[in-house]
This record gives sequence, structure tokens and C-alpha cells, in this order.
Amino acid sequence: MEFYKKFFFATLTIIVASIILIKFTLSSLENKIIEVIKSDRFHDFMNERIKYQLQKHATKNLDKEEIEFYTKEINKVIIKWKPVIDNLDIE
Repeated sequence: MEFYKKFFFATLTIIVASIILIKFTLSSLENKIIEVIKSDRFHDFMNERIKYQLQKHATKNLDKEEIEFYTKEINKVIIKWKPVIDNLDIE
């Protein structure tokens, strides 16, 4: 009977320690990710990637399938943002 008590408490201790370790690790990882996202280097990287993708799409010829896809997606954006677009002061 004494063996089972020791085994139970040892197992319980390992489980609790594992949970604490996992929570600490996830919290640390989350803080590191937030720190990276808020950094200027990340913003510069994203800016360069967006510029690259825009330039790539601007120089590319679209086939019929891509034209239909982009037409549907841009129509969705225009419909969703129509109230905002209507409120713009266009000179």
C-alpha cells in the first residue's frame, strides 16, 4: 500500500511540474513572438515583402483563371468596404 501512495504522489508531482513547465514555456514563447512582431526589423521585413509581391504581380501577365479569381475577390472587398468608400471625400 505504501508503494502505491509513493507512486501516486510521484506521478501527481510529475504531472503538476509538467503543467507548470509547459505554461511557463508557452508564456515565454508568446512574449518572444510579441516582441518580434513589435520590432522595427519585422516591420521593415514585412514592408519589403509587400513591395516585392506588388512588383511581382504588377509585371506578371494574368491568365483567364487568375482574372476571374481576382475579379471575384476584389468585388468582395468593394462590396464589404462600400460604406467606407462612399464616405470618402473625392476631389
